Amino acid sequence: MSENTELEQKRLAELEAAFELFNQTSSQLTQAYESLQNQVEDLQTKLAESDREKQKVGERLEQLLNLLPAGVIVLDLDQKIIDLNPAAIAILGRDAIGRQWDVVVRNAFLMQDDAGTLLTHNRMAYQLSESVLTFSETERESSQPVGKILLIQDVTDARNLQQHISRYQRLSSMGEMAASLAHQIRTPLASALLYVSQLGSEELDDDKRQKFVDKSLKSLHHLENLIKDMLQYAKGGRVHDKKIQIAELIENVKHAVESRVEQSESEIRYETISEEFYVVGDTDALLTALQNLVINAIDVVHKHAYITVDVRKITEGQREMVDIRISDRGPGIDETLLNKVFEPFYTSRAQGTGLGLAVVRAVAEAHDGEAWVMSVQGKGATFGIRLPLIQTKEAA
Repeated sequence: MSENTELEQKRLAELEAAFELFNQTSSQLTQAYESLQNQVEDLQTKLAESDREKQKVGERLEQLLNLLPAGVIVLDLDQKIIDLNPAAIAILGRDAIGRQWDVVVRNAFLMQDDAGTLLTHNRMAYQLSESVLTFSETERESSQPVGKILLIQDVTDARNLQQHISRYQRLSSMGEMAASLAHQIRTPLASALLYVSQLGSEELDDDKRQKFVDKSLKSLHHLENLIKDMLQYAKGGRVHDKKIQIAELIENVKHAVESRVEQSESEIRYETISEEFYVVGDTDALLTALQNLVINAIDVVHKHAYITVDVRKITEGQREMVDIRISDRGPGIDETLLNKVFEPFYTSRAQGTGLGLAVVRAVAEAHDGEAWVMSVQGKGATFGIRLPLIQTKEAA
C-alpha cells in the first residue's frame, strides 16, 4: 500500500506542476492577447487618423483642381480619358470622358504647332503639357506607369499679345526705315516724272517715245511693288481666315506671274500635286508671298530663268505640314547672307524693294508656319513656305 501511495502522491505532484505550468502559460497568453489587442486598438486609431488626413488632403486637392484655371486631364494606359476637372470640361465637354484622347483632339482642335499649342477653329490657343502617372507598390524604382496627366492652359491672350508685339515691332521697324523707303520711292518717281515730261516733246520719234513709255511704266511698276510690299508687311501677313486648297492656290500663282514669266522669257514648271492639301489662312496674303518668291527668282536671273514649283508633305513631331517650294538655277546665295535675306529692306538688287522676302516671312509666320531658304552658291536657290495642314474632311 505504501508504494501505491507514494506513486499516487508523485503523480499528484506532477499534475500540480503541470497545472501550475498551464496557469503560467495561460497567464502569459492572456497578457500577450491584451498587449496585442492594445496594439490593434492603437493601429486602428492611427489608421483612422491617417484616413482622416488622407481625406482632408483629398478634399484639398479636389478643391484645388476645381479652382484651377487650367484643365487637368487624366488618361489611362490606353490613352482614354478617365477624369477631367471643371476647367477641362469647359474646354472639351463632359462627354469627352471615356473617349480616346486623339479622337477628342481631332474633334475639339484644328491643329497643333511645334510648341504643343492647340488651336481651335475660332482661333483660341491652348498650351499642352503632360506627365506620366505612376503607382508605386514598394519603392520608387518599382513605380509602374498607369497613365498620363495632361495640363491644358488657355494662352490665347498671351498669343494675341505676342502678335500685337510683333506687329508693333514691324511698324517700329518701318518707322525707323522711313527715310530709306522715302529715298527708294523718290528715285523711281523722279525717273517716271522725267520720262513722262519728255513724252510731250514734238521732236521725239516713235521709237524714242515708246522707249520713254516703257521706262515710265517700269518705274511706276517699281513704285507699285514698293507700296504693295509695304502694306502687306504692315498688315502682318494675315487678315482673313478661310480653308484654302493648295492646288487652287498654285493655279492662282500661275496666272498671277504669267506676264512676268513671258516678259523675262523664262520657263516655270509646276510639279503635279498628288494629294489634296488644305491650309487655313488668307488667300491674298499667301498668293502675294508665293508671287514674291517667283518674281524674286526671275529678278535674280534676269532673263531665261528656269524655275520649278513643287509641293511636299512633311511631318514635324505630331504636326503634318506642307512645303511650297520655288527653286531656281540662278547664282545662289552666299552662306553668310542666308540669315539676312528675310530681313526688312535688305536687298542686293538695285531695283529691289527690300520688302519682298520680308513679306514672305511675315505671311508664313502669321499662318503658324515659317519661311526658309536653301542655297549653294553657283547652283541656285530654293525658297519655301512651310504651313500646317488641316484634315481633308475638315476642309470639305
